Amino acid sequence: MLEFKNICVTKNKKEILQDVSFSVKPHTITAIIGKNGSGKSTLISCLTGESKYKGSVFFSDDDISLLSSRQRARIVSLLPQNLPSVSVTVEKLVEMGRNPYTDIGKRFSQKDIQHIEKAIEGTGIADIRHKKLTEISGGERQKAYIAMVLSQNTRVVALDEPTTYMDVQVEKSFVRLIRELKLKHKKTLLVVMHDLSRAVEIADNILLIDEGKVRKFGKTQEVLKSGAIEEVFGVAQYECEFDGEKKVIFR
Repeated sequence: MLEFKNICVTKNKKEILQDVSFSVKPHTITAIIGKNGSGKSTLISCLTGESKYKGSVFFSDDDISLLSSRQRARIVSLLPQNLPSVSVTVEKLVEMGRNPYTDIGKRFSQKDIQHIEKAIEGTGIADIRHKKLTEISGGERQKAYIAMVLSQNTRVVALDEPTTYMDVQVEKSFVRLIRELKLKHKKTLLVVMHDLSRAVEIADNILLIDEGKVRKFGKTQEVLKSGAIEEVFGVAQYECEFDGEKKVIFR
């Protein structure tokens, strides 16, 4: 169980998050939605230890603020919004996911090597493992970063607006990878999303933040029925059918 209790964040004398509390069950996807500037990314940064906050974040009854950075990195991994195209090979990037587990000499154990190989094979990037990130496509780079997260082998994965700037085909492929993280790899995911329809499509739960406060949290269908999304975003909800599947869209 991952639990946020009374999280408050103030930056430059401005309240960014105010008394945010919610909990998520293991092996679920929680989409975090809200207008720009509502505090979505700040909430993720509390989980990863990048932002100072009042309140508590618990994982399996352990307060993560009391853990060292290495200990936290064995529980939570982050896929940031902007994925740098640095001049390292795909394989080297994936290896970085094992940094929280290696010794001072950065030597890999047999277990580390197994996690790295499993992550590369599992994301289908074996054929580009020796290419540099600067030499591959955006979709391939997304897979490489997902492989790094897999090699880190954390129980919780946080993704900050991962589909921003993706074209349609790359986004579809990436959404499949997100689902695999939950179903195949048994991860608990928190995903900051700007696409409301996509959030509803993939999430088990929705956390709607409005001006730094929790406006609504619950199972996706419950949040949909509440009308809170329409009120916060000033949109209307429609149900359509595409390729035999019912989809919810907002306009």
